[in-house]
Amino acid sequence: MDKKGIDFKEIVWNIEENKILLPDFQRKFVWTDEEQQKKIVASVLARMPIGSILLLDSKPNEYSSKAIGSRKTVDISKLQDRVKFLLDGQQRMTVLTNVFSNAIHDSCNKVSELISPSLKRRFFLRIPKWKKSKEEEDLFGVHELVFKYQHPDSEDPEFLTSNIMPFIEVETFLADDKSPINPKTELSTTLDEYCYTHNKDGYLIPLFLLIPLDNNKRKSVLRLKTIIHNIAFKIKDEIIDEFSNKISDFDKSKFIKEIFITEDMKNNVLNDNLSFEQLVTELADTWEEGLKSYLYACIGNISLNEITVSESQRGRAIDIYENLNRGGVSLSTFDLIMARVAIVSTDNFYERLVKNINKKRRYPIDVVPEVIKSRMKELLDKGKYNASVNIDCYNEDKNEIVSTYIDVFLNVLSLYCYNPEYKYEDFKIDNMKRDKILSLKPKQIDQNCEKVCTAIDRAMFFFQTRCGIRNIQEVNYSLLIVLVATVFMKDEWYTSVKMHKRLEALYWSVLFSGTYDKDQNVRMISSLQQIIKTERKECNEKWLNSLKDEVLNAKFFSNKEFLLMGDVNIERYPKAVIKNFFCQYLLAQTYTDMFSENKTINVFMDKVNELEAHHIIPLGSAKNIGQSAKQLRKKNNSIYNSPLNFVYITRESNKKILDDPLSEYVTKITKQAKSKLYITAFTQTSDEDKTKGILSDRFDSMQGDIKEHIEQLIDQSK
Repeated sequence: MDKKGIDFKEIVWNIEENKILLPDFQRKFVWTDEEQQKKIVASVLARMPIGSILLLDSKPNEYSSKAIGSRKTVDISKLQDRVKFLLDGQQRMTVLTNVFSNAIHDSCNKVSELISPSLKRRFFLRIPKWKKSKEEEDLFGVHELVFKYQHPDSEDPEFLTSNIMPFIEVETFLADDKSPINPKTELSTTLDEYCYTHNKDGYLIPLFLLIPLDNNKRKSVLRLKTIIHNIAFKIKDEIIDEFSNKISDFDKSKFIKEIFITEDMKNNVLNDNLSFEQLVTELADTWEEGLKSYLYACIGNISLNEITVSESQRGRAIDIYENLNRGGVSLSTFDLIMARVAIVSTDNFYERLVKNINKKRRYPIDVVPEVIKSRMKELLDKGKYNASVNIDCYNEDKNEIVSTYIDVFLNVLSLYCYNPEYKYEDFKIDNMKRDKILSLKPKQIDQNCEKVCTAIDRAMFFFQTRCGIRNIQEVNYSLLIVLVATVFMKDEWYTSVKMHKRLEALYWSVLFSGTYDKDQNVRMISSLQQIIKTERKECNEKWLNSLKDEVLNAKFFSNKEFLLMGDVNIERYPKAVIKNFFCQYLLAQTYTDMFSENKTINVFMDKVNELEAHHIIPLGSAKNIGQSAKQLRKKNNSIYNSPLNFVYITRESNKKILDDPLSEYVTKITKQAKSKLYITAFTQTSDEDKTKGILSDRFDSMQGDIKEHIEQLIDQSK
């Protein structure tokens, strides 16, 4: 096979000296799985091609950047005139650098600075003990002590990646465990002993010593040389011990013929021209050199395609970056957007979004509904509220922006950039497609980043204050976030009470009518156009009233008979999200806790995320009809699991009434809660017919209330 090889040592030395850096727009390190890492190591040791890397030759200040494998941003003031930015190949370069050297650990003072805990792994090549060598594939000629590949720089091995995988051993170290494999432990003979004794089936060669670094070069070379030498001689000693102490004189001739593969070797020993020990020792010396040469050849002539692009061709570099990743596991749209904007901005785009999510903001109290206004004002006065943070757009523990936020950001950005004049007819579905998003100009992305983040935060404020949304994942139709954020890109619409009410009317109408349950893209664009036309008095609210009329009336989605488990079968029953819609609507209106008159349930209460969807008529009441609560919970077509039978209650309340018999449970529900939650008819029940009757009444009351609420919102938005 014709292959173009490069010296991987040179790459690692450049990584060590911060001459190769990872630009901050790069995606996260995701090759954390041990088997995945082992496979690329096996590919290197089997002399297989391992893909390509793309480097951009540039000035250090072109991008904010990090050292490969590190969380720390590099201080560019300490760098030389030129560096190479790794645009593509981060995953394989991070793994291979970690496997074959200590470069990553040397750049990180502590393990918490590593980009992933999965880099706390040490990789070894296991050489089988002599007695075990015939029980497995003898890839390296252990049994006869004759290394199979005499010209490793030009000769490919006969074995494949899958053959060598079982011989790659992985051990994990802890931050301060002082073990000999810990990168912070000084190299000494304790590592040698570890390699000889740790694995009962063989000896371990530490692959992380194959590329010695300047700060420890002499010791690394010495340790690796000593370990390989001693492994060869331990195998030699195994053979000699077998020959001298365990083989009878009668069988020694047979053993010699089995061990020595050439006639000259056999004859020299059989004719006493050379002692058995001498010949095995010579073989051990030669085998040692062969193995060592092979391992150095694996990394010194690695089959990796290196593409370097000059600074003047940055645009071409990004295009190559995209093309390299077509097919297979492609880069996400957001990855490519980050790469594109990096042409005009040196700031880390991902961190810009994180910074904007966490930014302190002011919110207009006038647009907040009366039922929640006093609580909202209290939070704003204390400076303790940020809508995007409160609604969990960013996971601080994982340093991760939730995927829904990223999708919304890209869609709003694209819709706005292609139609900054807000001509309703120019809002199009196509503008949310990948090719259109990737066609955005770098300056457009850069200049509108903060503006889009602000609009999304405004949308989060809207959904929390008006729609009972506790976290971003609870917005079942994420394109509604896109719609609201796109509208709120305009400051005057964001501060308009009428616009907030119009959007809320749309929200509840969409949820309970099933309008977005199909063709969400088409319906969202249509709604956006209608909102703008209505605001500009180019149409009236008739379209919105027609949606309101369909509330809780969509066949096989939200109509009464279906929610009361009529027309259901094993494949068709009410969707679980409708239960959430009812719970969210009630949470937005606020209500008294079912079992405590002194506790109000609202979206800004303490421990709001601990509220649990509770069966109003509990499953335990079904025990009288011969079914366990556990069985009923799994029965999707049971009346007890109807979306009409749920409400949020606190975890504490749920625990208090968990084991109560129905007769006692019913008496604990407060009168205020019964009224607010539409369950005044619930006194006591023990069969499905009575339960269905109570939920039927609840449906009628809720449908009337929701429609009336929407109608008021529409009237007040005119």
